[in-house]
Amino acid sequence: MMIDPALSSPHIGYAIGRSVGGAVQRNRVKRQLRALFAAREAQLEPGWYLIGVQRSLAGASFERLSQAVDALLGKVAQKP
Repeated sequence: MMIDPALSSPHIGYAIGRSVGGAVQRNRVKRQLRALFAAREAQLEPGWYLIGVQRSLAGASFERLSQAVDALLGKVAQKP
């Protein structure tokens, strides 16, 4: 996370390695994460974010990914 007050909104990149699965599965996870972060954009400061995906989230349900995103946003909110 790198806060950048010059930006008007958060910019998010995704790092999803091959250990998560094939291209179809990685793209599915990326689409789901984009939707989840778009819905929670107001909770993020303008800046640059790089989101990595753990192998344990491969094939996770949308609800499980949503819980993981909420936990991550809770951690981000605690950082100074």
